[in-house]
Amino acid sequence: MADSTRTIWRSASRFFSGTMLSRVTGMLRDMTMAFAFGTQSSVAALLVAFRFAHLLRRLLGEGAMQTALIPHFEELRTQDPTRAGKFFCDLAVSLSHLLTLFILLTMAGLGGLLALDFLSPGNAEIVWLTLLMMPSLLFICLFGINASLLQCEKHYFVPSAAPVVFNLFWMVGIVCAYFFASSQAMTTLSLFIIAACFAQWAITLPKVYTILKGYGVNTLWKGSRRYSNDVLNLGKPLALGIVGIAASQINNAFDAVFARWADSEGPAILWYAIRLQQLPLALFGIAIAGALLPPLARAIKAHDIVQYNHFLKFALWRTLAFMIPITAALFIMGDSCIALIYGHGNFDNTSVVSTTQALWGYTFGLIPMALILILAPAFYARGNYRTPSMAATAAMGINIGLNTILVAGFGLGAASIAFATSVSAWINLAWLSRALKNKGIALPLWNETGKIFAVSCVAMLAVVAVDQAIWGTATVVELVHGIIPFYEKSVVSQMLRLGISGVTFFGVLGLAFLGHRFFTASRLNAMDSVD
Repeated sequence: MADSTRTIWRSASRFFSGTMLSRVTGMLRDMTMAFAFGTQSSVAALLVAFRFAHLLRRLLGEGAMQTALIPHFEELRTQDPTRAGKFFCDLAVSLSHLLTLFILLTMAGLGGLLALDFLSPGNAEIVWLTLLMMPSLLFICLFGINASLLQCEKHYFVPSAAPVVFNLFWMVGIVCAYFFASSQAMTTLSLFIIAACFAQWAITLPKVYTILKGYGVNTLWKGSRRYSNDVLNLGKPLALGIVGIAASQINNAFDAVFARWADSEGPAILWYAIRLQQLPLALFGIAIAGALLPPLARAIKAHDIVQYNHFLKFALWRTLAFMIPITAALFIMGDSCIALIYGHGNFDNTSVVSTTQALWGYTFGLIPMALILILAPAFYARGNYRTPSMAATAAMGINIGLNTILVAGFGLGAASIAFATSVSAWINLAWLSRALKNKGIALPLWNETGKIFAVSCVAMLAVVAVDQAIWGTATVVELVHGIIPFYEKSVVSQMLRLGISGVTFFGVLGLAFLGHRFFTASRLNAMDSVD
């Protein structure tokens, strides 16, 4: 089937449905985690270790690997489908060999570090949990390249829904570890995380084998060559992509370090906040980006610049139209969402407030983060990895600099780290937008989104007014004035308050949309009458 905006939207819808399942189970996982362990320091240590163990995930599994692999695979498939299938097998074998060596060396190094016995108890716990979870890196990276192959074949549901299995394994681990002491509980949970990564990879294998057989390749491992010429040819675009993605990963690592510096519970606060912020980003932004890259790459291979520009503008407009209202909703209803999802068990009111402040910091960068997901593939499809890499590197420097000033200089908490991340995202977006403009690709989208922004602001004010009228106070106003609101622990009360706010907010948006359609239709009818 030929590529079109309809096929992109259909692919994104499949990606969306699978991602919705994975994000819902991910939210259940985080709710279980918050209820069982709260934001205590051992949880923070596990989450920091999880990030460290998976630092290469977006370099050699997703992110850089995906953006280099998809255009390269599409080019080989155009020339010879069998060669493309063999290339994928060679890549899987080569990546497995490389990662196994890296994992063994890293585990040996971390074991030696622990043997020296000079680390503080908190840092030693992070190193120990990182060591335990290192094997999971192999499976999560192999899952990443499987997902890339499936996307090239327009199979979006399986890779987007596979994390459901990961989340279920994690939740089983939480249940099994619940009655242990905190340090032993995190050790047990680390082992379940390894099993979760393996299961997430394994569930994609049947579909991958079916695709490879269609290319005339009957086995994934037998007859495959490590570091074949086609695999080595992937090196240059991968290396350029790694520069940009590495900047993002370094940002994540430094964010965790600064969060730990600011507050022993800081990494846990940021984890819970960013999980909520990433929900719309994953459901829509990543879905559109994942569906967009293969058609963009095929348009460039066909030298169809008009179609390339059309696809890009379509994706950007849809993303902005969705993300602007969601940004407003998270600002005005974020604390109620956090209270409902996490505010139970060991997750007290103070944790709700701290997590809300961090969520606001991340929400400030939701729009640029979503647009970067669209713009970066636009460069990758053209074989331009340098521009996104430079933009990401500049953003990384700004983020680390701001973290140093805000945390080390002014002694601010975890929320300042989230805000710094958002500022750096705006810098990244500005860099990419300017680069596209210099290439003659104008994207006049901001003028078109002014009405959406205005209506979203009206919807926010409506929520505050309804809260004041029904409950006598708006918690968001109290938070802005530095007052810690009282959040009901009753799930029914929490759902009622959030439900009323949600109906008010999206009701205003819906009425504005219907009014706009009615006004537009009336104007067109009037013009027809004049004619």
